Amino acid sequence: MLQTREAKLVVAILSAFAIWWVWAAGDPLPLIEDEYSYVLQSRIFASGHWTAPAPPVAEFFQQAHVLTSPAVASKFPPGHALLMSVGSFLGSPALVPLILTGITGVLIFILATRVAGPVVALLTWIIWLGDPINLRFRAAYYSEVTSGAMWVISWWALLKWRETRRRRWLLAVAAAIGWGAITRPLTMLAFAVPVGFVVIRDVIHLKLWRDFALAVAVGVALLGIIPLWSAETTGSWRLSPLALYQKDYLPYDKPGFGVDTTPPAMPLMPVDKYTYAGFYDSHKFHTPANLPRIAWERLTVLARDEWSGPRMLLVPFVVIGLIGMNGATLFALACSAALFLGYLSYGHWAEWTIYYFEGLTPLSLLAALGIWKSLNWLFARWPGVQQALQKRRSTSPAVVVAGLLALLTAYEMHDRRFQRNRMAAWDTSFYEMIGKLPMHNAVIFVHYAPRLGPHSLVVGNSPNLANDAVWVVNDLGARDTALMRFAGLRVPLIFHEDGGQLQIDQTLLPPVAR
Repeated sequence: MLQTREAKLVVAILSAFAIWWVWAAGDPLPLIEDEYSYVLQSRIFASGHWTAPAPPVAEFFQQAHVLTSPAVASKFPPGHALLMSVGSFLGSPALVPLILTGITGVLIFILATRVAGPVVALLTWIIWLGDPINLRFRAAYYSEVTSGAMWVISWWALLKWRETRRRRWLLAVAAAIGWGAITRPLTMLAFAVPVGFVVIRDVIHLKLWRDFALAVAVGVALLGIIPLWSAETTGSWRLSPLALYQKDYLPYDKPGFGVDTTPPAMPLMPVDKYTYAGFYDSHKFHTPANLPRIAWERLTVLARDEWSGPRMLLVPFVVIGLIGMNGATLFALACSAALFLGYLSYGHWAEWTIYYFEGLTPLSLLAALGIWKSLNWLFARWPGVQQALQKRRSTSPAVVVAGLLALLTAYEMHDRRFQRNRMAAWDTSFYEMIGKLPMHNAVIFVHYAPRLGPHSLVVGNSPNLANDAVWVVNDLGARDTALMRFAGLRVPLIFHEDGGQLQIDQTLLPPVAR
């Protein structure tokens, strides 16, 4: 029954529904700077353009991870935003992450079935769905949702290619890796190393050079989107939006060791300055001598976030799953290890475990394998236990275990939904306040308190800024008059983040309106 099309459809639907429920909103707000940037770019793409026009007096519209000159665009590679543009065109950017989650969930189920059987596949899927790191970052607009889907699509296509040697499956591997590369380049480069090793070894052995050449052509064609994206955004195919953003705001935020002390070309607004100060500290500490300590700290944080609370019960089963695992599981772990090693080249905050998002799936498979091995050992040693369970519950022990794991997943989902609601409270109240403005047109100058931490940026850009009724911009004090020259009939308002006060700025009103 678990291998029917209907069962796989249920897995896909439940995967998407679970994340939608955790997201706790019909049209979820982006909360973190990265999310804002991706959603903005998806809306620009949905409007039929690569970029949006630069705003008047760009400093007022400075937004983390977003270029405002020579045009408005996300600094990030375009793969994720291009996919999300379909949802943005339909009025809901969240639609695509949910669809990708359904695809990812069902492919994990299918792959685990091929590797270890349908029962282990069911347990793997339930454990994966309740992974706290998965829930935290999947119910959001992060690009890892796209690159994570590309990982499992590549695994699935690679498995099919090795079984059938049909060219189309090798092309699918190349296409998935290529799209992942225009989404998260370092992540997919790390992933491509173990995948490439297997593919090239098989190509040499079977002399499938024509198929390999076509696969390379597919990958190169997709990578060609990057210079096109660069040319349309920065004016030069050699200068990517990411490189331009780094030059303007974050010269030190790149792979490598130590800190690039080149000063940024643009001044930073208060929230960006606070956020990027933390980036600086991480890069400063990121030296070859500190790598063992950095690796240990990252592994410790990953283990804590992955197996804290009730999920600590899964740890011994993960260890058991490591014993006697097959080649496919070992290969999946090799991909995860390659990802971890790849990011040792980049200095980042250890708590930002999203960088390892794609590589966590094998841990769920190991836990499921360990549980199943333990049950088989138990029943082989004491056959009466299985018989008693079946007689008492009128069902198989595997269903009982799946039910217990589903309860654990439900607990994690409830906890993450609560955390999401708490995180969204400030942003939600801010936009509700904007929706209740007594005037239709306004410029809201946001004055941030000195104590403000990162990820509370509400200043934003738009694909259609000139037609937007409300602009939310940085308060630059005496310079605010410079923006009002371009504001038309919009009423100047000042918003004090400390206390949430919103009032008309009388000093910026034209004399006739005072």
